[in-house]
Amino acid sequence: MSPGQIPQSRKKPETLTPLQQTLRNGSTASQLVDNWSGTQAQLNCNLTLAQAIRIEGIPTLADINVVFGNATSVRIITEHLQSILRYAGIDITPQQLAETALSILASYYFLNLAELCIFFTQLKNGSRGQFVWGNRINNQSIIVALSDFCRDRRDEHVKLSNETAMKQSQKGFTRIEDAACAMIEGVKNIQELKKKAKNDFSAFTELFPNVPNNHTAYTYWKAYGGNEDTIRAIYGDNAPPPNIASDDIGKFLCEYNIRINHK
Repeated sequence: MSPGQIPQSRKKPETLTPLQQTLRNGSTASQLVDNWSGTQAQLNCNLTLAQAIRIEGIPTLADINVVFGNATSVRIITEHLQSILRYAGIDITPQQLAETALSILASYYFLNLAELCIFFTQLKNGSRGQFVWGNRINNQSIIVALSDFCRDRRDEHVKLSNETAMKQSQKGFTRIEDAACAMIEGVKNIQELKKKAKNDFSAFTELFPNVPNNHTAYTYWKAYGGNEDTIRAIYGDNAPPPNIASDDIGKFLCEYNIRINHK
């Protein structure tokens, strides 16, 4: 049996997030590829990395996987890679191109489409290091550059979290329990709900009804519950221990929901 022959009935049905539902209703796979891949998309995306993580509603590769399937995400990444090859005046085999695109999708599915445009623009302008050696392209250099880009991305998320904490502190939200009580009406026992949320996705979405678009609610839930793979997806190579990551993610999501509810 090949992967494509796995019966669909065995797969757990996906519940679309509001962003994914909007994506499904407002675009086709081809339109998404045309608008968000290649040189034209890179030119049209006049955002900094700091801006890209702060703008809500930009779908991630994971969102696209859910709505249109992995093939659409691979097409978007492939178009970006081909723009790099044209820029460098180099050809690689279709197999090498596909392998590089799949590697990027597998490891960096949490990136949104604007962040991809920013990365490939930076790759072209040399700010992400050298990836062409003579008349050959170093695929591994691209992956290393993307890892460095995600480290900068994480730093920007830390800055955003600190900014949010400062603003909420000024509003008088000095304790996470106070903030959670203000956010969720009718919940009398926050500690019990927090404990339940680590193993119950419904409880998690009740505790944190809003999550940033850089990861899916399911990814945040798995990391909040201590899943090491999803913790690494969020934090990168220098991920903290599961108990510390869980507390950190809980505080971050609480602050995020306060910010959303008090705009």
